[in-house]
Formats: sequence, structure tokens, C-alpha cells
Amino acid sequence: MPTIGMIVDISALVEATIAENHREVISIARELLSSGASAAELAGRVGLIVAHGDSDGHAILTLDAAAAMSRWMIAVPKPPEVDPRSHVQELPLLVQALLATAPALRDGEKAPVTYPDPLFPSELGEGNTVDDAMHDAVFSNDATRVERLLFGLYGTGADYRTMEVRTYDGISTTFQNAGHPLIFAVRGYQLLDAVEWGERAPHIIHWLTPHLPLHTEEPDWVNAVRSFHSDPAHSLASLRTRLSEPRDANALSLRSLILSNAGTLEICQGVYDALMKGGASPRGVGSVIALTASEIMQRVGDGDRDAFIRAAHGLLFTAAVRLVFAQVQDLAALPLLYTSAAYINVLQKELGQQSSAAPTETSTGTTLGGGLIAPALLETLSEQVDTQDFNGAVVTARRYLRLGNDARELFATIGLLAARADAAADQGHTLQIVQAAGEEYMAWPIALADTDREALLLVALRAATFAKRNTLADDL
Repeated sequence: MPTIGMIVDISALVEATIAENHREVISIARELLSSGASAAELAGRVGLIVAHGDSDGHAILTLDAAAAMSRWMIAVPKPPEVDPRSHVQELPLLVQALLATAPALRDGEKAPVTYPDPLFPSELGEGNTVDDAMHDAVFSNDATRVERLLFGLYGTGADYRTMEVRTYDGISTTFQNAGHPLIFAVRGYQLLDAVEWGERAPHIIHWLTPHLPLHTEEPDWVNAVRSFHSDPAHSLASLRTRLSEPRDANALSLRSLILSNAGTLEICQGVYDALMKGGASPRGVGSVIALTASEIMQRVGDGDRDAFIRAAHGLLFTAAVRLVFAQVQDLAALPLLYTSAAYINVLQKELGQQSSAAPTETSTGTTLGGGLIAPALLETLSEQVDTQDFNGAVVTARRYLRLGNDARELFATIGLLAARADAAADQGHTLQIVQAAGEEYMAWPIALADTDREALLLVALRAATFAKRNTLADDL
């Protein structure tokens, strides 16, 4: 049975957003959410229109971040007077994302929609596979052929995971534009999940495919990744039949390796050994790499927001890679782990060794408070972020978690604080950083529960605390 968010009329919301009438957007969105429509579904449906006007790609990422974080709000208790079916608590996330993507929505609403003829697998000729054809199209910068291949799979009724893995495999040993092609693929498909695939898939496929082929120069280290992966001695085929329980603790050694001066081939060997000799799972390896990416973000001070966001692309990329292995199990995507680890290794060398001081409970200027009750702690946290008391916010968040409270509610609160950032000014990066950090924190492998993953919490709080804000929250 279709949910309210999938059948409700959103034309008034679209029109108000296109006009950038923020008061009207707030009013209409509030009414839709109060009636039971979810922010994730509304953002997803708007995203299908935005996709046709979003040549840059960040509009879809912004809508997806808001949609994903809105689902965390399920962990936040509703006041007694609020209808249990209401999603009105998600309003700040939805409104910020909608107004930030208004120009792309305007362009998408008037854009002619035409799709190329599908290229079905049966038309590739004997002995030729979609994998091979996708690789050829990506490396020859043939976006039309990439799109035709994906539409060919779509036209055969292939499972949506098949379309995902063919996309990921096609770009698994490529790297351009700070990893955006893979980020776009994972997050675009994630937004599509919010509205279900079916007949809606072509919108996202058409938006995504121009970003996949190699159209900019790649860094030299990618050639080492390709060389390592193509060596038969590094085959990962036996993972397909491995029956033993994952030993994710054996992936932890990657942290020190990635943070060293090791070369790309050594990094790839470390990933290979963690998988094949150590018995770690792809998800476990991906989680460790993402945590390492968050750790190197601490080397950038809070006074340089642009540098912070540049460094954050390491987390955005590695979080997307980890999410791949929550979506698909195909071996074809595994080289992404090599690419992910190698990128963070190179990024940490570029950032150097300078680091910002970690907050402590005795830091000068830290505001203590909040008591021991979860709602009071989260209210204190919100006040501290509002006043940019980062040290105080960290202390409060630590206390909240130490008392055994739900991490989802904490990150939902941080998500709402991130929704005060001007998403139009920062291309939605604040929302995306909090989304990635929160997802990685909450998806951390149970087997590694004793491992300190606070760096993920710190980058989420830093993103929300020091972002440039707008005044939308004042009208909510």
C-alpha cells in the first residue's frame, strides 16, 4: 500500500520552492509533514524533478542527506500533544534542502526529458559482458554508452542491485573530482530508495551517467591501484565461497598503515591482506577506512572552512564506499576498497601532520550542564552549538553517550543543528558531512565496539557548529 508521502499532491510545494518563497515552503511543508508524509519521501519525489536540472550534482546530494537524516528522527520521542503519525519534527531538514536546491528544481521543471535507446545485454555480441562494455565506456569517456547500458539493464527488468553493482564496478578503479562520481552514484541511488525504484529509476540514471566516465585527469596513484588489482596474484575470487565468520578486528591495522608514508601499492597490499589473510569483511574494512578519514579531518583547524570541507571529501568518499557493501555483495565492487584506502593515504600526506587540539572536559571556556536526563543533555547540546561552544558540545555529547543513550537520537539532534547551516551557500556540504559521520558511527561493526570512534562524532559536531548559517530556522 502506498504511503502518504508517495501519493500526496506536492505541486504546491514544488511551485513555492521554485518561487523561493520560504514562508510558503515552510507552511506547505509543515502541513504535509503533519498529515503523515515523511520528509524522506517528499525530498525524494522533489529530487526526481531536480535531477533534470542538477548538472553540478550537489543538489541531489543535499536532498539525499536531508532525507537520510530525517529517518533518524524516529528515535526522537514526540511530545504528547503531537500526532504519532506526524513527521513535523523533520521540517528544518526538508525546508533547508528544498530552498537550497530551488534553482535546480526550477531548471528541472522546464527541462525536456529524453532518454537514449537502451543497449540490451543481448546486443553486445557473443562473449561480451555488460561489465566489459561498462569499463570500456567509462574509460573512453562515452557517457551516452554508459547510460544506454544502464537503461538496457533497466529494460530487462534486472534487479536494482544489479544496476548498482554494474555502476560501482565500472568506476571502482577510477578517481576524479575528489571522488564525486562514486559519491553521486551511492547517494543518488540512496535517494531513489526513498521513493522506490520502479519507473522512477530513469530520472536518477539520466542524472548520474554524465558524471561517471573519465573526463578529467586522474592522479598518478590510481594507476598503481589498477596495476595491483589486475595482477592475478591478487585475485579476490575465493571470498565468494568463504564461510568463516568475519574477523573485522584484523582490519584495524589499516589505520596506522594509511596514516604512514607507505606507497599506494603497500596500501593496496594492506587492504588485500586484511580481506584475504585477516578474514575481515568488506564492510569492516570500509568502516575502518572511513574512521581513518574522519581522523585526518582533525588536522584542519576550524578557522578555514573551505579547507575543512576539502578534507571532508575523504570522509564523504569512504563513507560512500562502505555503504556500497551494505547494498551489494558482488566481488566486482571490492576494488573500491583499494581506491578508498589509497585516496585517504594520499590525502593525509597532503594535509600534513598539524592537528587541532582534542576537546577535554576541563578545557577553558567549556560550558558544562545538561544534567543526566537525555532530553536535557540534547537541549544543552543545541544551545552550545548555537553559541559555537564546541568544547562544551563535545563534553555534553560524551556524557550523553556514556550514560547509554541512543546514538540515533544524538545524531538526529546534530542533523537538525546542521539544518541551520546555509545549504545553498555551502552546496549542502554541512548536511552531507553530518550524514556521513552519523551513518559511519551508527553502522560501526559490533565486533569493533571497543574501538574508539569518537572522531566521527567530532567531525559531525564541528560541521554543525562552525557552518555559515542562514535565518530560515527563525521562521520554523
